[in-house]
Amino acid sequence: MSDLTLSKTTAERATLANFFRSHRRSTQFKQIVILLILGIGAFLMIMPFEWMLATSFSRSANIAMPRVVRFFPADPSLFNYQVAITNLPLPRLYLNSFIVTAVATVGYLFFSALTGYAFAKGRFVGKSILFLIILMTLMIPFEVRMIPLYFLIKEMGLRNNLLALILPFLAGGFGVFLMRQYISTIPDDLVDAARVDGASEFTIFWRVILPLCGPPLAALAVLSALWRWNDLIWPLLAISDRNMYTVTLGLAVAGRSQGTYTGSALANAALAIIPITIVYLLLQRYIIRGIAMTGLKG
Repeated sequence: MSDLTLSKTTAERATLANFFRSHRRSTQFKQIVILLILGIGAFLMIMPFEWMLATSFSRSANIAMPRVVRFFPADPSLFNYQVAITNLPLPRLYLNSFIVTAVATVGYLFFSALTGYAFAKGRFVGKSILFLIILMTLMIPFEVRMIPLYFLIKEMGLRNNLLALILPFLAGGFGVFLMRQYISTIPDDLVDAARVDGASEFTIFWRVILPLCGPPLAALAVLSALWRWNDLIWPLLAISDRNMYTVTLGLAVAGRSQGTYTGSALANAALAIIPITIVYLLLQRYIIRGIAMTGLKG
């Protein structure tokens, strides 16, 4: 009897071992397939940027459009970048972009967090309806609001002023939604305890809530910086003074005038995107962490 039991136990163990071995092989195969698909997708997305960089370092690209995609220039040269640096006021362009990006991002974070706190922890009539209206603004493309916004900026006398690139973007529906969702996860006991101690609502927001909102604030900071730095359509409409040009606008105008010179035009494009690309690569984990920790409460 004991021999039969031992044999049965051995057979069960062998069956389980075969099952786990088969499951492990299946899992490894799925992971290889997923990595292969992601690798192909990453290659297809990176290839245009690699071609842009390779062509920007090729002096012969100004003579004829490269028909073959090269990942390394046949005649490496800094000529195109020297032309861009010589012909364009890059320090002024970068300064304008930095001012617009920094001020707009700080304002976007502050007002989004403040509004999100009001909707998450505030008690007032019509809160749900107002929040729904804010969410509805996410469905309206900026191109629809662009012309009325232009006339408003013009009436305020802010055309050809960096404030025209900052004020319209100090708050937004996405930022309010993200901050409201995250702040809703903060226990109400912290807010109630501060209120019992006599703290004002702004003090509670500034000293209790805001220090706990690191992940979503970091995510919003990176996203807002990307949006403002790469923005081209609105600066093209609101700014006509060359001294007020941002990097993307100035290099886009220069690239248009150099349209027949492919290498120079792509060098301008590289100068426009390289700084913000580096920032994104360094801080991309904050975007994933901030959005992942936001949750869907409420």
